[in-house]
Amino acid sequence: MGVFEFERIKSLIEKYLSNASSKIIDVGGGTDKYAEWFAKKGHLVHLVEPVAKHLHIAENRAKKLKSKFKVHFGESRKLDFPNNYADLIILHGPLYHLQKKKIGN
Repeated sequence: MGVFEFERIKSLIEKYLSNASSKIIDVGGGTDKYAEWFAKKGHLVHLVEPVAKHLHIAENRAKKLKSKFKVHFGESRKLDFPNNYADLIILHGPLYHLQKKKIGN
């Protein structure tokens, strides 16, 4: 993801997320790009990721932060959170993998 895309998405999210202590789930959050940004702004963040390598990187980054975020193994089809838990759920990572339409069986 380019720096301009990241900054643009952040500005769009900030327009609609006013509560400084919102609960946020970053599904398919990768190595933590958004999770770190949200945590530094005072939000309670849960990064959910299915790739072990990305989880390890995100966990190491989260440990270094003053405002940490939580890292969970999982994926978008089965989230282990109660209904209405989060104020915001972002799903940027998984959507990038759905760009090609499967044709045939």
